Amino acid sequence: MSNRRVMLIKMTSAILLLSISCWSSKQTASKEKISCNENLSFKKEFFRNVENVENLIYNVQGESLKNSLNFIGKYTHVSFESMSNYAGTYPSGIFESDKKNWLEWYEKNKCQNIQFKE
Repeated sequence: MSNRRVMLIKMTSAILLLSISCWSSKQTASKEKISCNENLSFKKEFFRNVENVENLIYNVQGESLKNSLNFIGKYTHVSFESMSNYAGTYPSGIFESDKKNWLEWYEKNKCQNIQFKE
């Protein structure tokens, strides 16, 4: 076989494999969309509480912030131990780390029809 023919066969094979891979990815993605059972009222409440913490973290940290942290803490990790400082406040650096984990937790679990806990 000539080098040109071998090259043509390799390129055709690569294009075919890439096409199959892309098609398979699309099928998987569409199945995931169909099987997602996201509780939209939970989503609204969860993100309302995250936003509340974000708005209050650099202000006076009172009951509203603690209530939001308690809500979030029912579902994912909140570093409550970090509030054991002299001022009894939730440090902003800890918040940034926790928030990243909260958002990752939500993305990972959102399609499981998360229910409110008492």
